Amino acid sequence: MRFRLRRTYSRLRRRTRTQSHLLQVIPLMMMALLLLSLSLSGYYLLFRESALDQTWARALLDQGMPATAGDGDLVDRGPFDFGSFLYWLTNYDLKDPLSLLTSTLPLSPPVLVDMRVWEERPFVFIQELTFAPDPIRPQSDLSDTPRGSMEVAHSPKVLIYHSHSSEMYLGRAVPASSSAQAHYHFRNSADPTITGVMAVGRHLSNALMSLGVQAVHESRIHTLPSINLSYSNSEKTVRDILSRQKDFDMVIDLHRDAGVPHPTVVIDGRQVARLVLVVGTAENIPLSHPDFQKNLDLAYRIKSVCDQMYPELMRPVQVHKEARYNQHLHPASLIVEVGSVETTLEEALLAAELFASVLVKVL
Repeated sequence: MRFRLRRTYSRLRRRTRTQSHLLQVIPLMMMALLLLSLSLSGYYLLFRESALDQTWARALLDQGMPATAGDGDLVDRGPFDFGSFLYWLTNYDLKDPLSLLTSTLPLSPPVLVDMRVWEERPFVFIQELTFAPDPIRPQSDLSDTPRGSMEVAHSPKVLIYHSHSSEMYLGRAVPASSSAQAHYHFRNSADPTITGVMAVGRHLSNALMSLGVQAVHESRIHTLPSINLSYSNSEKTVRDILSRQKDFDMVIDLHRDAGVPHPTVVIDGRQVARLVLVVGTAENIPLSHPDFQKNLDLAYRIKSVCDQMYPELMRPVQVHKEARYNQHLHPASLIVEVGSVETTLEEALLAAELFASVLVKVL
């Protein structure tokens, strides 16, 4: 009897010891699975889906890029890149030592702040469409005004920037499978290359200033390390500028379109790239954008004036309910698509000059 009890007791001890080992191993296995899941999820979100853009889902990210007939092909789906991860985390570009200096030195020399050298492009407009005189009060109106009591009229002020800094004009259609050809691939954040969309933004800025409108053209690159992060990067830029200068009457995110059936229109015998205004209302996504109606009203007002001045120059306003395109940052913020990849740079420059004359009427 004792022998049988001893055997039973020994068997129970062995079973209990085995179960205790299992109870110790199970939590370790659960932790390992959790860490593996978090690691894979982080990699998937950061390097596969880029969900750290404006939204936290790929569907919203896809809606966060206007004129997207192929922009998705530019997504970097390669192996883990420490340089890209560091740039996303700290804005330090390992390929650009200047970014380390300007980001770490409290008093960086001005020469380090902006190393981009602009190629000044002359206005190419035909004589029939030259600018009207600057809106300056006639001298006769000022002669009777006592010196020192003259009121200075408010001059409108416009901010122009580019979320998709890499967009180029090729003058030909590009298959969706080769859409990356329509984008310049910057070497680093200090790459001085002037892309097509940047040249048009600079030209629009010059045109507005020629018409008496203050214009600030922001040329910061926003498509590094990936075009999928462009709206997150440009949001930081716009917030930074608006925090220092609060008197902008309008904020323009200037793009070029792609896959447009009729990308140009003939005006006074010249082929001119067509325009389109894009407004995001964010009505179908969980992002705050309570003042989208102001942006929408502005877009329709610009469209109406443009139709009167240059019929067919502007395509119908595009309204996207699944995005907001950083337009929540300013009540007069719009995306302006100037031309398409199928248009030439000169056609886009012509359109920019016409658009400047339209904005003067609106502002």
